[in-house]
Amino acid sequence: MTQPQRRAQSAAAAAALPIVERLIAAIEAENRDLAEGRPAQYEAYSLRKNQGLLELNRLIPALGGTTAAGPLREALADLHAKLEANRRALGVQLKACAAVSEIIARAIQDGQSDGTYTALAWRRARE
Repeated sequence: MTQPQRRAQSAAAAAALPIVERLIAAIEAENRDLAEGRPAQYEAYSLRKNQGLLELNRLIPALGGTTAAGPLREALADLHAKLEANRRALGVQLKACAAVSEIIARAIQDGQSDGTYTALAWRRARE
């Protein structure tokens, strides 16, 4: 690899580090909100994460397929770990929302039905 290419790649790696650090900060803030039970601003967090990913995607051609080293490698490893924790936390939130919506839907269905065609009416008649 020639010297100008190495300089361009190191400049791209130097530009990537602050982007990765911003992504880490956004994910840490979202994870903190989720862990502490505070209302998460999903749209704001999503915008911050999308912006960081867009910036990183724009840097990929300048990196030229080289592997990350030093501080960038460490930051990317940290980002990967935080993203995994974020994925798990959001998965728990999603399951909880699905459970609540199922309860609400069932309550609405039960409220709209007079019970004529449910097994509950037959069970009550036997008792």
